[in-house]
Amino acid sequence: MPRHYRLADITVRIPFGTTEQGRIALLQAAGIPVDAGGELARGFLHERAPFRFGADSICRWFDTAGTDLMPAMPSTVAADHSSGARAA
Repeated sequence: MPRHYRLADITVRIPFGTTEQGRIALLQAAGIPVDAGGELARGFLHERAPFRFGADSICRWFDTAGTDLMPAMPSTVAADHSSGARAA
């Protein structure tokens, strides 16, 4: 079964040592809908912490406006299980 991955709408690299206010400013400048307190207006923000001390962190934002969080399942056709429908 093939897997489908969704790419991030916006990706931002946050330099090591950036203050919280600087982080919010970088996210806003990139177009991510974040208020002054750091709360998202919509979407999902994933931040990958650095593997080593002193490295940058990566923020990936996925927009959920106008998209379904759960994809619609295709309708299933009811099978006819009556005795007349079976071939003997």
